[in-house]
Amino acid sequence: MTILGDRDRIIIYPCYFDSTKSESQGRKVPKRLAVPSPKPEEIYEAAKDLNLDPVIEEKPHPSWWWEESSRILVKKIASKRKILLMIAQKILDKRRKRT
Repeated sequence: MTILGDRDRIIIYPCYFDSTKSESQGRKVPKRLAVPSPKPEEIYEAAKDLNLDPVIEEKPHPSWWWEESSRILVKKIASKRKILLMIAQKILDKRRKRT
């Protein structure tokens, strides 16, 4: 189910939240909110908790097209930056609860 071209959704890749990556490697949230090796399922669950109606697609990041990975589409309820920060905080909170 591709919703490409849907202006009501944004595309999110796990590398946006990966603390092991630099900004030039695709990280889009501050290091303090990033986590090591985030899983698409984690992002999906965080987006679901935030009522963003997430959908997982098996599509790699355009810069790393040869790697098998997923992306998550979520409802655009605010700016992309704000949504990424909300999801990052939710993932961080969930990881802290587990430990």
